[in-house]
Amino acid sequence: MLNRTIAFLLLLFAATHLCAQETAIVRSDSIAKIDGQEYIIHTVAPKQTLFGIAKAYSVKLSRITFDNPGVLDGLKTGQHLRILRMALGEADETAASNDLKLDGEYVLYTVPAQKTLYSISKEYNTTITAILDANPELSDGLKVGSTIRIPTPKLLGGMEKKVEMVGLPAMVKTVIPKTVKGSTYTVTLLLPFYLSDNDTLAAHRQPGEPEKLNERSEMALQFYEGFLMAVDSLHRLGYPVQLKVLDTENRPWKVQQLIKQGKLDGSDLIIGPYYSKEFKEVAEYGRMNCIPVVSPTIQGTTIIADNPYVFKLMPSDEVMVQNIGAYLSGSDSTSNMVLHYGAADEQTMLWKFRQGLGSKGKAPSFPAHDIVKAGRDSVHFKLSPSKRNDVVILSNNEVKLSSLVRRLADWSDKSYVVAYVPNSWDKFKNIDIDLYARLRVHMPRPFFVDFSDMETQQFVLKFRQKFKTEPNTFAFRGYDLGMHFIQNLAGLVEDGPDHMLNIQDSGLQSDFRWVRTADGGYENAASRMVDFTDLDLKRATD
Repeated sequence: MLNRTIAFLLLLFAATHLCAQETAIVRSDSIAKIDGQEYIIHTVAPKQTLFGIAKAYSVKLSRITFDNPGVLDGLKTGQHLRILRMALGEADETAASNDLKLDGEYVLYTVPAQKTLYSISKEYNTTITAILDANPELSDGLKVGSTIRIPTPKLLGGMEKKVEMVGLPAMVKTVIPKTVKGSTYTVTLLLPFYLSDNDTLAAHRQPGEPEKLNERSEMALQFYEGFLMAVDSLHRLGYPVQLKVLDTENRPWKVQQLIKQGKLDGSDLIIGPYYSKEFKEVAEYGRMNCIPVVSPTIQGTTIIADNPYVFKLMPSDEVMVQNIGAYLSGSDSTSNMVLHYGAADEQTMLWKFRQGLGSKGKAPSFPAHDIVKAGRDSVHFKLSPSKRNDVVILSNNEVKLSSLVRRLADWSDKSYVVAYVPNSWDKFKNIDIDLYARLRVHMPRPFFVDFSDMETQQFVLKFRQKFKTEPNTFAFRGYDLGMHFIQNLAGLVEDGPDHMLNIQDSGLQSDFRWVRTADGGYENAASRMVDFTDLDLKRATD
């Protein structure tokens, strides 16, 4: 499935191609299995460019940007790129017949055999009209071996969408499925579809040009599609729901307008909006009208402060550190330690870890070691050569951790080490992913999909059949939230929000365990422990 950020590729290429000549790129042999797919992990060296890396692996630029969204911010030395193993060689034909060059605002493209204007426009996410405007001579037809100009500014106009857009603007008044009088609850989804923007794109679409979708709509659309899958499944099981879907456009004034117009009135449950500036308006409306409001995307805890009607799906980083402790409360290892650098935030993490460690009764011993005071090499002497060493590293300081992790991995060649680290490590760019494998890193994550699971595979197949595209994380999120809340909606409405404190649930991507903050709302305290051993990412079990 092509990434919706493909429209920025040529602009990025223009920026990187003009740099100094890059060094020869050697293919990496480091393999990682991530979310059920095998990836080659390429470490970016000085002077390497995105185009050069794509060429070295014979993969399309669009493929690299799909698997590595951060590359749109520029490459950094030491950065790890995921390259889908099954995509190797997909660009061989293009590379052999077409050496891209720049000419001002244009990319010069040598036409290979069996190419049409339509296929070229699809490949570079532009339009046939744009290519014809830049190449008047094409009125005589496309000739193999000729050089044409592709205007890069035209590529920034929007993204192609694989899912049919028939009826999307009518989502504002969608009601599904059939209701049953006296036993139906109303769920309102507030999502940023940007319908007015999409209407503008549609109005300017040329005859024969494929439909386009504002790229920012994708998160909302996938969430909506996943939620519909849950509604359809539960309707067959006797859980009828009246569903209202409203477009927020990510504009606070639009949300205020929806509230004033009474569009949220009669809701038994509200899910959304996505963003903080809109969400606080809806959260206050929910508090004043005693309607539960669910945030599917915001991680910060301020949204649940002083509002007993807000549910926050994403657990905070502090909660996930606490979950590391809870996970290790059953550890049978006698060689345990906690490493930190003594910073204030690390002391907070240590306190949260110990809370989790003692949450299930008698806790195993995990002595803490301040590396600043004791010295990095002192860790080496604390490792047991004959027992499993459960090592918890409570720090987010990537600079300091780079050398520690490297040394710890070297020591682990003679001592069996299992490292437990905060979720923030998932965003690190300067620590070699191979070191995670050598240290058998375990990391809590708010979301993780096990694609070997039969139920997950069935969901993916049904999603493909229904929507003609691949489900992303937001599709899974919409499905999980729909299944979780709709099944418990009667109790939530009749007993109040505290009803959810008694519910523990497991979805395809998320687990649910709600806890209430003092004088505030509800946070999902469940996360999933992911095991990086051998880079065959899998969900760890207690």
